[in-house]
Parts: sequence; structure tokens; C-alpha cells
Amino acid sequence: MLYIHRFSIFDYHTASNNNIKLYEMQQSLNQDVKTLLETNNTHLWTWEDYPSPREATYWKCGVSKPTYVCDPDKLLTDEQRQEIVDLVEDFKKKTKRPNSKYLCMREGVRLVVALAKVKVGPGDGSSGLTYLCRNDRNWTSTYDPTKCDSELHGIELNTDGFRSCYWIGLSMVLTKSEFETLEQSELPLLIKQNYFAALKNYIESLRMLYIHRLSIFDNQDASNEVITQSEMHRFLQDTKKSLSEIKPFYNKLLGIISIIFCLIIGLALLFLICQIRQFKNYLNQRNASNQLMTPLQTVEIVEKRRENEENEEATKPLLNL
Repeated sequence: MLYIHRFSIFDYHTASNNNIKLYEMQQSLNQDVKTLLETNNTHLWTWEDYPSPREATYWKCGVSKPTYVCDPDKLLTDEQRQEIVDLVEDFKKKTKRPNSKYLCMREGVRLVVALAKVKVGPGDGSSGLTYLCRNDRNWTSTYDPTKCDSELHGIELNTDGFRSCYWIGLSMVLTKSEFETLEQSELPLLIKQNYFAALKNYIESLRMLYIHRLSIFDNQDASNEVITQSEMHRFLQDTKKSLSEIKPFYNKLLGIISIIFCLIIGLALLFLICQIRQFKNYLNQRNASNQLMTPLQTVEIVEKRRENEENEEATKPLLNL
């Protein structure tokens, strides 16, 4: 279901009883800013001439390419501004809830940031509101309330404090106390004119609040499935790591086994060669014995023939008688 109800941020600049000191600090800061404006020729922006970082004149915002941060008054250095640009670009990705029950929560919250020494008109900004979320400066791809691309949270930082707006679904809206805490926690840095640290802390704290808020609407079944997949991935990574750790030992063991196998084969071949040589020696000895016995057998035959002839000669006279 897509939420099409939209709300503007309430006035959260009124200090509570337990925040009197912070309120006094803020009033002092406002007075210092007014004095500064009276003594310096500061340009007063309106939403009709305030540059958009999404248009062709994005360079007027002090950025090198189309983005969602504009700082025409150069409250930040180029390096600081680039770090804020990275934080803002990363905001939507970090607040995505892919397992959310609602479409727009799956896509995350788009953050836009406008910086100016004095609140961008109309109005003096005493209400804590900014028209950043709804103006003609083309900060989002569409203002169609039925599309998630129209949803955004806006931060306007001036020398006297923060102002906010949002154009999001009802379920995504943060509480008044959360906004008050965000602003008041950065007042000491603003008084010291440390705008970069104050804005960076504000964005990081706002991101954590949205992550916590949107996580309430996660689909638990899908989340459990993701957890199971992550556990399986972790198991595979651990297994891979274990295998990589035992690989050197395995290679050494394989080398030892190969050496032992080669020794066994070598011994077997040596034994076989010895057996073959012994068998050859046996055959050679047998052949030599046969050659020696053959002449002896011939002499015996000759002797027998001679005896037979003598016997025949002796028997002839007897036969004549």
C-alpha cells in the first residue's frame, strides 16, 4: 500500500522547561546572526532564486555534479561539502528496508540539504519550518504523491540553526521529541560556527532514527529468511577461511606422502631387479651344469658299446661250435 497522506514538520523550536539553557543559547545565537546581517551585505535568498543542485546550474551550489546538496553561501569548504554530499547520497541506500511491508519503505528516504547564511524566504524561520520540500526548484524527479520518488526529508541549515520539512508517508514520520533532540544536541557546535560538524552529526543521527522507525514495518518472515541466508553465507565464508588456513599444511602433507610413495616404488623396483638378476644367475648356472654333464654321458655310452662288442666277440666261438 502506498501512503499518499503528507504532513509538514511542526514547530519544535519552543524550549521545554528542562531545556531553558539551550533556549537561551539559541536566542543569543539568533541575536548574533541579526547583528552580523546588519553589518555585512548578505544575500537574502528566496525559493524563486535559490539554486537547485539538480538543474543545469548545479555549479552555483558549490558542487561538481548534480546532487542533493546546495551551499551557495559557502558555509562549508569544498572538502567538507563533498563529505556531506557523500553522506546525503548514501542516506537513501542506508535507509532502505527491502523486507518492508510497504513499497516506499523498501526504497528508503531521499534526503535533500540546503545551506544558506540566512533562512531562505519567505518567512523569518521562527516556526522552524522550511519550504525546501515543496518549491519550484526541482529537487526531486517528481512531485506526484502516488510515486515513491516524490518522498523526501529536507534539512535547511542556516547560521542560526536547523529547519526541516518532510513529504513522506504517515507511518514514516518521526516524533516531535526526536526532532527537538536532534536540533538541541547540535546547538553548541552552531554557536561555535562549526557548521560542518553540526550538519554531519545531524544527518547521521537522523539516519539512525529513520532506520529504527522503518524497521518496525519489516516483514519478519522475509527477515528470518534473510538472516538464514546471511548465516549460510557466513558459514561458507568461515569454511573457505578454514580451508585456506589448512591449505599450507595440506600441501606439506601431500609432499611428504609423495616422497614416501616414491620411496616405496623405488624399493619395489630395486627388489624386482634383484630377483630378476638372481633368476638369471640361476639359469646361467643350470646351463653351465648341463654343458658339463653332456661329455660324461657320451663316454659312458662309448664304454657300454665297447663292452657289448667284446661280449659279442666272446660269444662268437661258442656260436660256431
